Amino acid sequence: MVTLFKREVPLPEPSGNQRSEERLLVNLPVELTRFDLDGKVLVEQTKIEDITSIGCRFTTQVEFHRGDIISIRPLAAGQKSLAKSEAQPFEVMWASKLGGRWTTGAKKLEGEKLASAKIPPANDSPSNTSK
Repeated sequence: MVTLFKREVPLPEPSGNQRSEERLLVNLPVELTRFDLDGKVLVEQTKIEDITSIGCRFTTQVEFHRGDIISIRPLAAGQKSLAKSEAQPFEVMWASKLGGRWTTGAKKLEGEKLASAKIPPANDSPSNTSK
């Protein structure tokens, strides 16, 4: 089961103006995939900590850099993949070291806005749908 919480967070604008963007606090297991400059594939499982209408925040063991293109695929709790889930492309907007880990913010590149996306429960499967 995924639990969502709403939180208003003021974000500074370059012009000094303040705006608030609604964030949904989540604990959503995902798989991140990135190709490095040498063409090697980096795959890490982590959890998305919050989402907005255009992006998300997560923590990783490896450093991502602004401009990196990554794919994010939702996972069912305790499983390797979520049935019928497709990886979605994101662009890394920022990364900050926090202890021995990296907190990263990424913006969705195409498709449905995140805050309006339907997040299925962890035990959702095609054979477990109600009619």
